Amino acid sequence: MRRAICITLLVCLGTWVLAGQENPDGDAKSKVMALERLWGEAAQMRDTNALGSIFDDSLTYVHIDGRLMTRSEVLQDTKAASPVEIVVESAAARSHGNTVIVTGVMRLKGVEHRKPYLLYGRFVDTWLYKEGRWVCISSMTTHMMR
Repeated sequence: MRRAICITLLVCLGTWVLAGQENPDGDAKSKVMALERLWGEAAQMRDTNALGSIFDDSLTYVHIDGRLMTRSEVLQDTKAASPVEIVVESAAARSHGNTVIVTGVMRLKGVEHRKPYLLYGRFVDTWLYKEGRWVCISSMTTHMMR
């Protein structure tokens, strides 16, 4: 009887201690998803300073048109691009220690060479917790038909 009470108390105490701890995976995912939203907003406003702050210096970026780009090329391309509406239709994050991978579907709407366009893309972004902050180290968008 005494042993059963001790085991019950240990189980309850363990549950209470765990309930008080943060969920590091959930915290990482929510922080990265906030950075994903910032990315979309900054890209629409062509805010290269905001984008530069979330991209790692070693960023590898595969554009929806297939171009392989560096961080500086992405920032130059963003600055020169015509206005575009970016809507993330769905996104999910998976945490793997100090890495978070975000997958999703986005819609791009704009005008280029006086012709309106509407594109859909599936994306994969890889984020790394580095030197006390989350940075995007790799991104790829693939054109998808709708």
